[in-house]
Amino acid sequence: MAILRYIILILSVFLLTGCYEDFNPEIDTKPVLCLNSLITVGEPIEVDVTHTWMFNDEKSERNHDVKDAVVTILVNERIVGSDYLPKEGDRIRIVAESPTYGTAMAEAVVPYATPIEKVRVSPVVKNIWKGEDDFFHYEMFADITFNLNVEMDVNDPAGTDNYYHFGYNWFGSDTDGSPTLSIGQFEYNSEPIFKEHIGVFETVMGNDEDTQFVFFSDRQFSGKTYTLHLNFSDNSFHVKSQEYDESLLECGVNLYLTTVSKSYYNWAVYKWNVDEGITGDLSDIGLAESKWGYSNVSTGAGVVAAQSSSKFTIYLKDFLKTTLNDK
Repeated sequence: MAILRYIILILSVFLLTGCYEDFNPEIDTKPVLCLNSLITVGEPIEVDVTHTWMFNDEKSERNHDVKDAVVTILVNERIVGSDYLPKEGDRIRIVAESPTYGTAMAEAVVPYATPIEKVRVSPVVKNIWKGEDDFFHYEMFADITFNLNVEMDVNDPAGTDNYYHFGYNWFGSDTDGSPTLSIGQFEYNSEPIFKEHIGVFETVMGNDEDTQFVFFSDRQFSGKTYTLHLNFSDNSFHVKSQEYDESLLECGVNLYLTTVSKSYYNWAVYKWNVDEGITGDLSDIGLAESKWGYSNVSTGAGVVAAQSSSKFTIYLKDFLKTTLNDK
């Protein structure tokens, strides 16, 4: 009952204030430049230059490109060309100037990648089925279902605030045009740090359940090592071949630890709050003020961010080979 009273109290505040808002029709609606760029180590810098528009301006919504903008990129206070490849530690400033919409600028520091140095992998077989050679006429014919439990250490550099994003993809040989390996379900709830951005109210209201937010910061382990617990359940491996070939077992999962700029992290948290947070839900029905978009651009429109990644590959060949030979 204590929780229920807490919820009712908060909702009553919204009910008393959410329906009465000052409205000033004389706000400045002049369009301004919008900059968007995700700077990645070793890749050319791409900048998307557009302009803002009113929600009822259907013409601008269909096409809001800016054709007369001149974009200048400065790296460590030095102007560079479009062929420049960013490096870790670069301070990159992007300036766009348009005779029609004015000037916009933003900057981001390219973070240093945090190496993935220690990974512990525990595959667990759930089910295996092997066909009979004389019936299917295949030397290799099998289906394996398994869980994959991974512990990955994040060794956070000291002396700076760091922000991270976790990602993964799988790879495998093809047979008859179909992948032999497929990742089933990534168990988001097995790693609590992915929920560090979620407040008590969101947790009480259940807005922390159906989400796949995998950004996190180092504020809980600054300058120390933190172990990510990554569980992939109900993965499947399927192989079908006329002859036995161990190369068909060459598959696995790539793990990515991406260090992102503060602007990227702040934008991701803002986006989560709008799409999945309780504030976004309440603002949709008029019980809370609408959330303004996050921006680090001088005009208040757009985001300039940077990232650098480390990769670790989990090879599953030995596990699959042992599993097939044991059955």
